[in-house]
Amino acid sequence: MKVIFNHQINHSYSRNTGSNNTKNCDFSYNPIEDYNNKYAIIGQSQVIFRGKDKKMKDKEFVAVRDSFCKDLEPKSLKANIDCWNFYINSTPENQEKYENSQEDVYKLYRNEDIYKNLQSIQKDGVSDKHLSKQLDDMVREFDEELNAGDLKKALRNKENDIAAKYNKYVPMIDGQETSNAQISQILQNEKDVSLREKAYTARVKGGDVIADDMVEFVKMRNEFAKTKGYKNFFEYELKESYDVDMDYLQGLLNDVYENAKDINKKLQAENKKELAEEYGIGVDDLRAYHYGLLLDNNPAKEINKSLKTKEQVVDIAKKAYLGMGYDVDKMPITLDLFPRKNKNTHGFCFDIQAGKDARILANLTNNTNSIDTLCHELGHCVYHIGISTKLPFLDQNAYPAMTEAVAMMMGDLQQRENLLKDVVSDETLDKFKKDLKKTEAKFINRSMLIIDFEKSMYENPDQNLPQLWHDLKVKYTGANEDEELNNEWATIPHYLSHPAYYQNYFRANLMKAQMYKHLCNELGNITENENTSKYLKDNLFKYGMCMEENELIEKFTGEPLSSKALCETLAEGRGK
Repeated sequence: MKVIFNHQINHSYSRNTGSNNTKNCDFSYNPIEDYNNKYAIIGQSQVIFRGKDKKMKDKEFVAVRDSFCKDLEPKSLKANIDCWNFYINSTPENQEKYENSQEDVYKLYRNEDIYKNLQSIQKDGVSDKHLSKQLDDMVREFDEELNAGDLKKALRNKENDIAAKYNKYVPMIDGQETSNAQISQILQNEKDVSLREKAYTARVKGGDVIADDMVEFVKMRNEFAKTKGYKNFFEYELKESYDVDMDYLQGLLNDVYENAKDINKKLQAENKKELAEEYGIGVDDLRAYHYGLLLDNNPAKEINKSLKTKEQVVDIAKKAYLGMGYDVDKMPITLDLFPRKNKNTHGFCFDIQAGKDARILANLTNNTNSIDTLCHELGHCVYHIGISTKLPFLDQNAYPAMTEAVAMMMGDLQQRENLLKDVVSDETLDKFKKDLKKTEAKFINRSMLIIDFEKSMYENPDQNLPQLWHDLKVKYTGANEDEELNNEWATIPHYLSHPAYYQNYFRANLMKAQMYKHLCNELGNITENENTSKYLKDNLFKYGMCMEENELIEKFTGEPLSSKALCETLAEGRGK
């Protein structure tokens, strides 16, 4: 997962049209080399100027944009660094520094002269598709700051206040401080039901700390969205930040869910039966705290036993990346990997400066989940470091679904390739690889749960949200009807910091399967080919956001995005 402060115009958010069809393009040209700080050939095979005026407006906009970015870039960099400091050490002082640097960036968007200039250019129109999109986004950002600036500032401050409150929450078990990493270990390995319940409850109580604040925050966000002509903030964010149509997204979710429904039900029934037998209870007596236990026949359990230290996890991830041609220790990547007080308890990549600075906040322990986490976040990092700094500043980022696809693909490598060949037997590793389909099926269910809940929450924040979460857990994950209600929903970090973002993970799941299949056809096992790093940079990373997302996935794989490769994984769960 990525944390990106960069003002919304300089985000990694997708501008996907909501269609899997890409237009015919000649991808032989290099848009980076063709860019001359004038009007650029960006994201298309050629620009067809509709008259001299259009050509002049392209140049005029590029001049205004680049002049503005000379001020935006250093202030964004400072805000990104202050954001990092706030997340790794959530003190009041660091929160104040972060909020002040945020405000310095947003002040740039309150320049009425630049706003009027952009409006004038927008009225006449520009000829280049990519520039037109950037122009529209900039006009919108200026409009929101000038006409709804106080409300947006209130939203930013509210988000930071909630984050600070949650970051300071320390789970307690029998009066002893614990961490999310320790709780994960308990839920994976501990058969003492009493201790499991305490651990699960300690985690969920983090949601109690901020649940009321989150409801108030959702209402504030909805108030803002209505000033922009939207029914609620979820619809606003989905369209304005990602340009994803709600009907298209729902259709995509439903399509994949329906295709996976039968195998999901089968896998859920098998899991319930095995868990119930392990605890010596009936299937109907299973509760949330029973889930997550690694059974004796689960290969991950044997792997976890073989992982003696959390430092071993780091070594495995670094070795995997070295096999792809990345020497992490020599790259501009900062690692803050282990739990401590006042540090955010989740895992994030911070894209500080394209091509120059990426950082990881994590809370690792010695298990397969931590290998997944570190390999995932390193995937974000190498993508960000691989973006060409020759691109204009607003394009020096990655589309969220695209970078998540790369990160998720990297997280899967322990179940696809041979990262763990020196840790466990070939037989155990083979079983672990075959279990990939279970991992994918669980992800589909959880994605549906998280996305559907968020959509419904913004539609009606006054409803009984614990009941909604419960009902959707029953629907998508097979939870029992008589589970107790709680505020587990409020522990989902995306709801606070990345609204409407989770659908990017879902679309990324399709992308990663298609991308990995293509890479294997070209390179074989990617962690055993040092050319992987060069191939990814030259064919994907360096383009940043200068090409449309669906154009980029087709350029990279040679095929439009589809669910074919993912469905193959669900059916076979095969790894190399």
